[in-house]
Amino acid sequence: MAEALIIGAVVGDAVSKLSDVIISVTKKTWQFRSKLTQLQQTITRIKPIFNEIQKLNEVLDRPKSETNMFIDQLEDAEHLVLKCERIKWNFFKSYRHSLKLDDLNASLLSFFQIDVQLQGARDSKEVLVVVKDLQRKMENRSSGGWISSVPLLKGEVIGFGDRVRALKALVLKDSAVDDCSVVAVSAAGGCGKTTLVTMLCRDPQVLGKFGRNIYFATISNTPNLKVVIKNLLEEKQGGQQLDFTSDEDAIQKWGSFVDRNKSDVLLVLDDVWSASIVINFKFKSPRYKILVTSRSTFEQFDTYKLHLLDHQDATNLFRYSAFSESERKSSRDIPDDLVEKFVKCCKKHPLALSVIGGLLKGKHMAYWHIMLNKLSEGQQSVLDLDEDMRLRLARSLDMFKEGSEIKECYLDLGLFPEDQKIAATALMDIWVSLYKHDEKGSATLYKLFELSSKNLATLLPIRKDSFLIANYCDENAVIQHDMMRTLAINLSSQEPVEHRKRLIINAKGQNLPRLPQTINARLLSISTGESFSLKWNDIQAPNLEVFVLNFTSKIYSLPEFMQNMERLTVLIITNYGYYFSDLQNFPAPQFLSGLTSIRLEHVSISSISTSFLGLVNLQRLSLIMCKVGNTFDETNLKVPINLPSLLELDIDSCDDLLTFPTTFCNFVCLKKLSITNCHELSLLSEGFGNLTNMEVLRLASCSNLTSLPESMRNLEKLSIIDLSNCLNLCKLPTQIGKLGSLREIHMRGCTGLHELPSSVKDLCPLEVICDEAISWLWSDLEDVNVQVVEEDTFSTFLKIIPKEMYLS
Repeated sequence: MAEALIIGAVVGDAVSKLSDVIISVTKKTWQFRSKLTQLQQTITRIKPIFNEIQKLNEVLDRPKSETNMFIDQLEDAEHLVLKCERIKWNFFKSYRHSLKLDDLNASLLSFFQIDVQLQGARDSKEVLVVVKDLQRKMENRSSGGWISSVPLLKGEVIGFGDRVRALKALVLKDSAVDDCSVVAVSAAGGCGKTTLVTMLCRDPQVLGKFGRNIYFATISNTPNLKVVIKNLLEEKQGGQQLDFTSDEDAIQKWGSFVDRNKSDVLLVLDDVWSASIVINFKFKSPRYKILVTSRSTFEQFDTYKLHLLDHQDATNLFRYSAFSESERKSSRDIPDDLVEKFVKCCKKHPLALSVIGGLLKGKHMAYWHIMLNKLSEGQQSVLDLDEDMRLRLARSLDMFKEGSEIKECYLDLGLFPEDQKIAATALMDIWVSLYKHDEKGSATLYKLFELSSKNLATLLPIRKDSFLIANYCDENAVIQHDMMRTLAINLSSQEPVEHRKRLIINAKGQNLPRLPQTINARLLSISTGESFSLKWNDIQAPNLEVFVLNFTSKIYSLPEFMQNMERLTVLIITNYGYYFSDLQNFPAPQFLSGLTSIRLEHVSISSISTSFLGLVNLQRLSLIMCKVGNTFDETNLKVPINLPSLLELDIDSCDDLLTFPTTFCNFVCLKKLSITNCHELSLLSEGFGNLTNMEVLRLASCSNLTSLPESMRNLEKLSIIDLSNCLNLCKLPTQIGKLGSLREIHMRGCTGLHELPSSVKDLCPLEVICDEAISWLWSDLEDVNVQVVEEDTFSTFLKIIPKEMYLS
């Protein structure tokens, strides 16, 4: 490594020296000025690329010989340039020397177009094995799964500085015995427990002690320990697939990991409902600490009781939530005594202050007085804080007009399980059907922004380098505080079951809720645990339009009453469990003829393919983290695929998708195809050109894909192509210039692409979004707007490879 650093410095000096020499000689001689200017442009063009290559060579520990031949070329170039000064008025010598300068310029370009390409191709192959699994972990944006990394903070945090210091003292305190120590943060719901431990995990002193060994898992009321530990360990082991036979086996694997780890380890267990969960994670090791948050007080552990905010911090938090930045700086027409009344009414409770303040933001003072009167009804004791806050938050939502869309959208969030990310695209499917949102997601994203601004949900931040490609919701997700989710469920459950518009059923264990023969709900959500195996009674659901099914079983039998859902348009099935799930009893197509949207997550497609592939009115199909295998091969299909209305197909993180099925090439109405994070996908068949109505094609992060089919020239309506992070893509279709409607192509991270087909000159006007490493490929083309993403290739690489690879 030290030798590589020295070589890198030598090369950098050589390039800079040659550049200085060219500039100096250009000023002193006129007969070679144009040639030297061309040479200077070449040096300027290749220098940043070579700097990046050198950084990566240092990490990959490449042999010295790979760099020496370039250093030799630079030294020869310097001698040739200096010789220009000695050739004055000899025309013959000037002519011969000009030819040598041309040869030098050509050889430098050749080095980068041939030698560096070959080195890059080899390096890509060697790194690809590591990248495929790790990039899947980095870019997985599925709504399922557990948060195993420390979550991000939203907005400004007020009044927690002293609390972090006090908790830090407890956590960093040496264990009194040679054993694991546990610290529990106890407080009512919405008091800021998760915020506090998140801030602690980002504290410099805590990071200095635990470094990369901080693990964060949300437990909740019904935890699946196999899933929790799978995510914790896979993050550390670079995405390596793990297999547990039971919860006990998973716990032992975690214990073995802690025992082997020679560094200090901090495990954060958020939202724990039972001390037994914590005890499961305890293992004898003085280097191992567990930090717990809970609404309960666990007497057997050191406890930090998180109290409500003091008056000043509570006032500041309310002002931050209720007023914009400009309003906080100026004197707004809301008097201080009115603010004080709201702070008192919210009892200094952080969540209540944030939510009610958000609801008041931008409202007239008359609205404030009406809200205050609502909240002041039925003052309760602080001993009933949880229930009291729910009642006050419920009253604050009464300010929304009955049936207002923003309130309906908030209530719809209760259809999904607690502490899970909710994909914006899943909500878009629902809201397109119910509230006539546009299919590009702009209305849906606007509502999510509105919910987040009012603190009714949290819109998760997307990656800084993310671009909105064809759909505003593709990269977005929301989460919801469990108290706000409980409130949404309670507000949806005020009427008798048979009259509810939104019926939300949480069936725990083997307890089957009693349901009437007929339900009139428009939306139905059923959530069951891993051991649920009971049979539902026959129910009529004549008005049902949206069915959300959440479960954790390896085998799941769908309710037979799905055959009675005549008006069903949206079906969302999500397995949050450890294994892929086989679905049984999927209704025949004739019972679901009205379905326009299906979203399937973490299920085995082969178990239901004969059923859903015959839905003639289906317009949108999403397969997320599913087991696909060869289900769609013609030889394995028991019935022909009949999806004549399909407009959008979204396939994400399906690891066993090797080729784009030829049977899918018959979806002639398809307008948008998105295949993302499918790292084993290596081939798109020539039949791909049959998809002549396609307008948007996304193939992002398909790292094993090397080329695109020549038949793509037939896709005359294609306007957007996303090839971001297709690391091994090395060529574009020869006749890509025939894509007359193409207006936008995304190529960030296409490190294997080193030349463009000549037909690209026919693509105009065109916007290319790429990183600097390949921007030069497009730089000479007219009517092409190249938007360079400022991305540090070296930093990105270091994020992808395990830390051990470059510290060893």
